[in-house]
Amino acid sequence: MIWSKKKALRTNLPDYVDSDIGLPVFRGPYLQQDTQMAVLFFQADADRLTALCDRYLNAPSEGQTKYVPFMSHVAVVFAETLATSGDERDRRVGRLPETEASFWILTVAMRKVGPIFVPDRLVWFVPFLFANEGDVIATGREVYGFNKQLGQFQKPPVIQQPEFSIDVMGIKEFKLEAEGRVERLLEMQHTDRATGAEPSGTWSSWDKAKAAITPEILKTLATDSKNKAVEVATLLVTHQMRLVFLKQFRDVTQTQQACYQAIIEAPLMVQTFRQGGFLAGEYVMTVNPLDSHPLADVLGLRVENGAQRSRLGLWMKLDFMLGEGIEIWKAE
Repeated sequence: MIWSKKKALRTNLPDYVDSDIGLPVFRGPYLQQDTQMAVLFFQADADRLTALCDRYLNAPSEGQTKYVPFMSHVAVVFAETLATSGDERDRRVGRLPETEASFWILTVAMRKVGPIFVPDRLVWFVPFLFANEGDVIATGREVYGFNKQLGQFQKPPVIQQPEFSIDVMGIKEFKLEAEGRVERLLEMQHTDRATGAEPSGTWSSWDKAKAAITPEILKTLATDSKNKAVEVATLLVTHQMRLVFLKQFRDVTQTQQACYQAIIEAPLMVQTFRQGGFLAGEYVMTVNPLDSHPLADVLGLRVENGAQRSRLGLWMKLDFMLGEGIEIWKAE
């Protein structure tokens, strides 16, 4: 299914029953306001990223969809935001502060033409996301299929120096007598904390940000000999960004099966760009080994002594919207 095609709205859906207690699962679209965001790129193993896409995006559809990693890098995104709804009713509820850290893989979504697949569009796959707020976790999981999990954060004082850590409820080693407890999963630190280095320049508009980011992305991609059509990477910042998810719910009777399963894509649109720039110096990410959260292994992060240096980093202050999604594929 090509993204540009309109999909008819289903008219036979039942009304969603909201709870009278607690905050609602917001209706979309979703606004992320006063967002401060840092993005750091780390080298990963292409085969591991391919296996991740196959497991979550390609295998469920049994050959109807195909997403291929575009580069052997993972973007680690740390963000603080105020989440709210674009829906008239839910917007009156207010805004929910959220801190999150996520892992993004840039993929090429392939379109089937006869018996073969051809490249069609660039889509970000977000296989893992940690957030500190329960309602936004519920909304992200239930509406789009974000694999959102609860995390506790030590946050940076300013986004231009994004040193942070994530603690999770985890288990170091799986065994019958193991008990879950709060464990340190990840730490991000500047390579020279004493310098207090700050970015040398800033971008005042989204157009200036795109003009600065594009050549750096291309330079990073140039180290990926696997990618021949490197010029396609300009689509990353010159066109609307899209996200892809596996949305599923476990069946209550046959608990090894899913009662609903679909591949979802949704647009991410910058609304207001305030400021941004490249991060100064290098950052080192340390991922602790937990059997419950084998991030380095699953993502194929190129880790030495438990740590890895970033290849590229940037920060931004902006508002953006996550729009209504569509079902690219749905299990019948």
